[in-house]
Parts: sequence; C-alpha cells; structure tokens
Amino acid sequence: MDEAESISIISIVGKNNSDCGYCHSEDTSFTYGIWAHALSYSDYQSLIDRGWRRRSGHYVYKPDLRKSCCPQYTIRLDAQEFKISKSQRKVLNKFNRFIDGTWDPDTKSENTPQKKPPKPKNDQALTDIIHAAETQDKDYRHKLEPCQIVLEPASYTKEKYDVYCKYQTVVHNDKKEELSTKSFKRFLVESPMKVEKTTNTSVGYGSYHQKYLLDGKLIAMAVLDILPKCVSSVYFLYDPDYSFLGLGKYSALREISLVQDLNQQKGKDDLKWYYMGYYIHSCPKMNYKGQYQPSYLLDPLAYQWFPLAEYQKLLDTRSFVSLARPDKEDADPGVPPGWLDPGSLTREDLKKVLLLVEGGMVAPAVSVTSHTESSKLWKAIKEYVAAVGLQLSERMIIC
Repeated sequence: MDEAESISIISIVGKNNSDCGYCHSEDTSFTYGIWAHALSYSDYQSLIDRGWRRRSGHYVYKPDLRKSCCPQYTIRLDAQEFKISKSQRKVLNKFNRFIDGTWDPDTKSENTPQKKPPKPKNDQALTDIIHAAETQDKDYRHKLEPCQIVLEPASYTKEKYDVYCKYQTVVHNDKKEELSTKSFKRFLVESPMKVEKTTNTSVGYGSYHQKYLLDGKLIAMAVLDILPKCVSSVYFLYDPDYSFLGLGKYSALREISLVQDLNQQKGKDDLKWYYMGYYIHSCPKMNYKGQYQPSYLLDPLAYQWFPLAEYQKLLDTRSFVSLARPDKEDADPGVPPGWLDPGSLTREDLKKVLLLVEGGMVAPAVSVTSHTESSKLWKAIKEYVAAVGLQLSERMIIC
C-alpha cells in the first residue's frame, strides 16, 4: 500500500505514570500514549515533530516534560551540514583499521597487511571514510563488503534474536528467562508502518533493520524508521564481544551517512534530518547526542526548532525550558506542555474526528459518543485530541 492509500488507525492508551529509567526515581516519569495499529509515514513524521516517538513496536508516546523528573526533548541533526569531529573521526578510523588488519584489540599492536588503504585526510567526507571499510580486497584481514551492511525490512531471524539476548543480558543486565522471541518481535520487529514498495533500487519509507555483518557473522543491528524528512533511530544492539569497536558511536555516524545517501535519491530532497530520539540534559547516557552537530531541540510549547547550544545554557539552570515562550515556561495550568486545553475543546472543534465502529464503518466521534459532557469516552477523545493536535486528530482514525 503506498502513502496515498495508507490510513492511520490508532487506539487511545492514555496517561501513564512509571518509574524513571534514567535516574531510577519512583513514579516520576509521566507520558501519554497511543497504540498505532497502522500509521502512515507522513502522520508519524508529524507526530515526532510534535515530540512523540515510536519506542516499542506499535506503541507511540509523548513525555510530559514539565512533570517528569528527566525531561525528554526531541533532538535532530542536520545530516547535510554535519561536521565530523576529531574524536568521531577516530571512531571511524579505529573501525577501518580493525577491518584492514592494522589494529588488533587483543595485542594492541600495529600490523602491516600486504596492502593497506590510504590514510584518511582530515577533510575527507563522512561517506568516504564510512565506505573505506567496505572492500573485497583479499589482503585485508576481515571482510566488510558493501553487501554486508544490509538494510532490510524489519523481520525476525534466530541470529538477530540471539544477538539481542546477548546484548540485553550483558549490557543491560536483563534476566535471560525474562526474554522471549515474542517480546523481541513485539519490541523490535513489529511496526505500524509497512515498508514502501519501490520499483527500482531506491529505499522506500518504513521500518527497517540495518545489519552489520563481519566475516559473515551478525555483530550488530540498528532498528530504523525511514520517513519523508528523516531517518529516526529506534534502537541499536550489538554483540558485546565487539564492544571494543565502539559500535554505538560508529552506528550513529553510519546512520548519518545513510541520511546523506538517501538525500541523493530521486524524490527524497527533503530527507536530510537524523533523529536520535530524546535528549536528556541531566543524563550522560542521553546527552551525548549533543556531540553530533549541528543539532536542534524541539521547543515543547511552540513545536519550533532551536539550536541545541541555546537550550544547553538554560538547561544548566532548570530542567523545563521553552525558548519560544519563555514567559509561559514556568506556568503550570494543569495541561502538559504543548497540549491544547481539553476543557476548551467543543463538539464543533471535534466534528472531523473519526471513530471506527461496528462492521468496519467509520463515523464522526460526535455522533457516536453520548451527548453528555461527562461521557468517559468523550473525555478520552478530547484528551487525545489535545495531545496530538487538531490537524492530526482529523487524519488518524480511532478504534
């Protein structure tokens, strides 16, 4: 089904309060969620540009930045203007030297293969350095051929699952008995977006796995959503035996390069952004994303983008910041930042909001819900519309 024919169908999950996965405080993380049964690429692009994120399978959520202990700001990088730093260049060079055999992590020695690739220049483009490791030269110690960085529609294989289990137990200390193929599929394979069918070698929109194959073995995998304006990073996992390669940092650079490559495809001129998920200023595991420049944060009130540096100065002093509306940033009207006021929405406002009813029919929400304002369903619909905005609520069908 192409974009022109696709329909977004969602169920309302609502507000959620849980322990914080970053500072580990109890009951201090506040979010609002929807379950996306089907989601068009353009609708998801609009959602993430309003602070939402697909973090697990079909579940899409938006944090409450004012109430949560660790406010999560949407961050994006202009891949076309990306300037690689000295430390990032070292990450790529180390990876390439491992491939060509001039560096061995076990002996820390320098080796000289029969044929050594030319030393990268300081002004060499990111894509040139990235692709330098992709060689079929028989004199190189390892093989990372172009076909071995594979971008494919998200799918399950036992090899992927085995690396996932190893990563979760070693890196995140998960208990092996708590992991299952079902949870893996639900988390990293299932998606409300189907991969766009293309008639040539170009890459379509949708949810993908980018596999890293070294000497024919899967050593890492990125879960990515490719959208009309961006590549959105969902998750990254790797075989801990290869942690010496700095694969987390390497993957970010590889994904920036992917954005640059996609931008050159016909019809993808607008695809120039790399979304790394959320930036949490107080959390080292999340604020490292600011090392990739030029990056911008989404203003939580006005949904405008501002340079990260402008936010960082203010985030040093307080956790919730709005550069677009500084006069309102400390006010707490009881409505999450960026929401409409549910109490102000009328039936006239919501006359174009649609519900999927019995028999697969679609009907206006105002004709289905009780005419009393105290209706539980009506209140839930108004809260949902306040969270996603009027325009999006008219494009996505509630079931």
